[in-house]
Amino acid sequence: MMPRVGAQTSTLAMADSLYAVGDYHKAIQLYEKQESISGSMYQKIASAEQARGDLNKALIAYKKSIQQNPKLVVAKANYGKLLKRTYQYQKSDSVYTELIQQYPQNPDFLYQLGRIKEKLKDPEAYQFFEKAIEYDATHQNAIYELASYHYQNKAFKKTENLTQKALEAAPKNIKMQLLSALNAYSQRNYSSALKRYEKVIELGYSSENVYEKLGMCYYQEEFINKAIEAYEQVLKVNAENAAAHLYIGKLFLHKEMLEKAEQHLLMALLLSKPKLDDTYQSLGLAYKGKEDYKKAMYYFKLALEEDANKMRSQFELAVAADNYYADLQTRLNYYNLFLKKFENNPKAQVFTDLAKRRISDLKKEIHLSKKAE
Repeated sequence: MMPRVGAQTSTLAMADSLYAVGDYHKAIQLYEKQESISGSMYQKIASAEQARGDLNKALIAYKKSIQQNPKLVVAKANYGKLLKRTYQYQKSDSVYTELIQQYPQNPDFLYQLGRIKEKLKDPEAYQFFEKAIEYDATHQNAIYELASYHYQNKAFKKTENLTQKALEAAPKNIKMQLLSALNAYSQRNYSSALKRYEKVIELGYSSENVYEKLGMCYYQEEFINKAIEAYEQVLKVNAENAAAHLYIGKLFLHKEMLEKAEQHLLMALLLSKPKLDDTYQSLGLAYKGKEDYKKAMYYFKLALEEDANKMRSQFELAVAADNYYADLQTRLNYYNLFLKKFENNPKAQVFTDLAKRRISDLKKEIHLSKKAE
């Protein structure tokens, strides 16, 4: 029996080595070859499966790990986190409730249960963050969640106290810096907000939203050139940001740079105008379905005023006119107009075929009516 035990020990050592260097698939194969798989081995299998992205297998392995050895607290905590990650909030809640009964002063367990309670829409979730901070005054995640809770409830002073306390301990916490900046911005304390947004950018984080808010801070504090620079950064990320065009336009107007002001203000106007062509077309189709062809034509025409190249509206306008007007030539003209605009558009093939067929029929009717005269 001894050589067999030695071989098993050697295989286990190899599995641990493979696990340590991240060769999880081979490590799992070796762990599963063991005659007796311990709770700690199942824990490693679970961790490896999670690293490989097979979360279902990871959950199964964590469960087996805990069943084998209920004292494996880390396995139980990771199992609870993975249950939360896979949207099994009630099960996750049960796991962490049990952990807190065993370890009532563990700040991370309290924080995790608070996050789960948030997912369950429990209004008392914030209390778990408060308890976590009682036992670890610098627990960044718990402070952030509690500060966010107070911010959402417009308790700006509490938010300020919490974010500043957290940033004293971890000044490079970008999430906290962002919340701190937003808290100042929401109170229109633009002087403080701009310094905080500048700090966020200094830490290497930037986004359309950050530059937009920074631009507004500079605008309100009358730092004209800096405001223009910030809004230009917004437009680098999103050239169709109407607010950025509007404020750059105003700023260039302030500087009496009229051509640039005009350019941006016209863009702001264009981008702010609601695009109603789809709504008009849908209304036209609704009235067509009700056989109210007069109203259908009205809305198809409005859609075409919004977008002259709206193929479906142009075709449906011809169909509605065909049903509304008695005069054959008028009906024919609408189909001819459609062909004039879209005959060479490969995307219009189905509509052009239908239009040509109807044009042929209408021409025959016109010819017959002339003969009858």
